[in-house]
Amino acid sequence: MKILKKTDIALLVSVAAVAAVFIISRQYKQNNSENDETQQYVVIEAGGEEIARLPLNEDTIYTVEREDMHNVIVIENGGVYMSEADCPNQNCVLQGKISEVGVPIVCLPHQVIVMIVTGQ
Repeated sequence: MKILKKTDIALLVSVAAVAAVFIISRQYKQNNSENDETQQYVVIEAGGEEIARLPLNEDTIYTVEREDMHNVIVIENGGVYMSEADCPNQNCVLQGKISEVGVPIVCLPHQVIVMIVTGQ
């Protein structure tokens, strides 16, 4: 009988989290495609709760600070990216700029999701 190691469990949890984000992003995309409004917003979620909804057409820098972690999100020129994070792997920063509805930027260690949506 093989016993799961901590790294195996961490990998399973990470895969499940990414799958959940994918499902949520598709749901956002489907819900927002039915919306007639054309205004696009950047939705920022932390810990599973929406903490900000910012217009995509206004250049903005938004900092998420929770406990002893932070993420800096930059909206500019019709796109959004994570310019800074103090998480260990930096995948959210390395992802680069997104400009499509429903494509998320995810910082798993900080439980921060950034996504473009259409309408209110």
